[in-house]
Amino acid sequence: MPQRSLLSATDRESLLAIPDDDAQLIRLYSFSETDLALIRQRRGDANRFGFAVQLCLLRYPGVALTPKRDVPDVLIRWVATTLWLDINA
Repeated sequence: MPQRSLLSATDRESLLAIPDDDAQLIRLYSFSETDLALIRQRRGDANRFGFAVQLCLLRYPGVALTPKRDVPDVLIRWVATTLWLDINA
């Protein structure tokens, strides 16, 4: 029996979209002290950065990073700035 979709492709895309304004980024992706302690446990800036991005995506919109999912530049810059990391290095 074919599975029916409750949402159209456009609705699903808008529901899972990463916000691009600063107010929403602050509201959804600010790290608590507990989050920062978990992030600091990772070795190396690249691992800390990757863990933090995964944490953000799992928090909102509730999806894991996959090879088919592109992370918007605005989220990458937000995480790097929050963790005081130079993403151009």
